[in-house]
Order: sequence, then C-alpha cells, then structure tokens
Amino acid sequence: MNFEPASIPSNDDKRVKAVVRTGVLDVASTELYEIYCFLAKEITGCPVSWTGVIDSDRQFMLARDGFPEDAPMEMPRNQTLCQFALEKTKPLLINNMTKDKRFMFHPAVTDFGVKFYAAFPIVTSDGYILGTLCVSDNKVRRLSRHKINLLTKLAAKLAYQLEVQVTQRKATAEASIEIMNKLTSYFNDITIKNAISVLKFFINDTLSQEEKKVMLDLGIAINVETSIEISKYGNKLQQELNLNIGTIKRIKNLTNNEDELMNMLGQIES
Repeated sequence: MNFEPASIPSNDDKRVKAVVRTGVLDVASTELYEIYCFLAKEITGCPVSWTGVIDSDRQFMLARDGFPEDAPMEMPRNQTLCQFALEKTKPLLINNMTKDKRFMFHPAVTDFGVKFYAAFPIVTSDGYILGTLCVSDNKVRRLSRHKINLLTKLAAKLAYQLEVQVTQRKATAEASIEIMNKLTSYFNDITIKNAISVLKFFINDTLSQEEKKVMLDLGIAINVETSIEISKYGNKLQQELNLNIGTIKRIKNLTNNEDELMNMLGQIES
C-alpha cells in the first residue's frame, strides 16, 4: 500500500493567507527559531526536532535540530508528516507510527525507521494553524501530560512571536509609507533607494561614496574636510520628519534593496 496525503482543511485558503502574512517563507532566519527546537529536544529527550510553516504547496522549515546538514529546508506538503497536524489545534501524538494507518506507509517510517512523532500546532490568535513544532524518534515513546503541556506552551510562544513580527512588520511598513510621503513632498523625484540612503545618513550608518554624493546633491549634507556632515537644511528635514531611530533601523534591516521595500509596502497596501 502507498502513503495517502491528508485531506485539505476547510479553512485552508484563509490559513495559507495567514502563513503568507508572517513574512517568513523563503527567509533564512533560523537563529530566531533554533531555541524552540533545542528546548523541544531537551523537554522530550527526542533526538530530532523541527519547526516550520505550511502553505498551499510545501512545508518551509524555520529551524531544525538533528537533521543532516544537507537536508532540504522545504518539502512538498503532500509528503510531510505535519500535514495531518493542520486538521486540529490540539497536539498530534503518534506513539508508534508503524501501528497508525495514516503513517505506517510513509517513507519516514518505511525507509528511515521513525516510530514516534509528536506535532504541536502553531496557532494564531485567530485560530489559524501556521505550522508545527515537532519532535520524533526511532523508538516508540509516550510523552507525559507535563511534557505535552510544556510543548504546547512552547508552540504557543512561537505563535506569539510570529504574530508580533507581523505586527512589527506592518508598523514598519506603515512608517515607511509615511516617511516616503514626507520625503517626496521635499524631493519630488526621490527614489526609494535614495530615500533609504537618507535614513541611513540620519542614523549615522556607513554610506558609500555614491550615497554621500546623493546627500550633498539633496542639500542635506555639507562637505567638511574629508567627510560630510548634516546641513542646516538636513537638520530641519530630520525634525520635520519626526523620525524614530528604532523605526528607521527596522526599515533599513527589512529593506536591503528597492524591490524588497516595494514588496513590503505592497503587502500592507493590498
């Protein structure tokens, strides 16, 4: 017999939109989520742990522990174990996968000998399952109620972190729109690339020679010996913009290039 994929949840379209809103797909930021995998292993004693989100076609790994270094960071959704954890918000606990009809023919079981699998859904405040925090082992296991509660809370903490990141990203994009509107009122033809350079200048970030020339051309900087300093006009502009340094740094971190900023603004405006 062959492995049969899980049925598609009735709310999957809305669920996938919630996944996309997180902004984590195809973003290499494992350092933000490695702690969850480490703690999941420590709590359960399992040798393998991973966490990821699932869109309409695939599972994208946020972090993992116990996998081969060359293991892919994503897998087709219909080949994953975690697709079955999208059906309910409660943990999916499979003590012996060789005895479970849903999993007994999965390659993880037949080819790699996985027996124990536990998936803890990452659930948003709106009730959408973004993905899972999982552990597995090649021997039969049974988690205590205490460990199940701890892993459930850990997955809830991860869900909260992802939602906070969405809120922060939205606030940053809204601030970006406001700043761009103000800058274009001063400089009609300013590009997003040059606007980012202006923000970098205002937080004393390192500028390229090209960016320094832009500051001089815009009149917000003046030449002082071998460097540039903010001009009176630049000081006035900085005050008019009423810039929050923390927001500027988030904008700079999120927007390494013009296309990225345009994508971010587009997501907020759509």
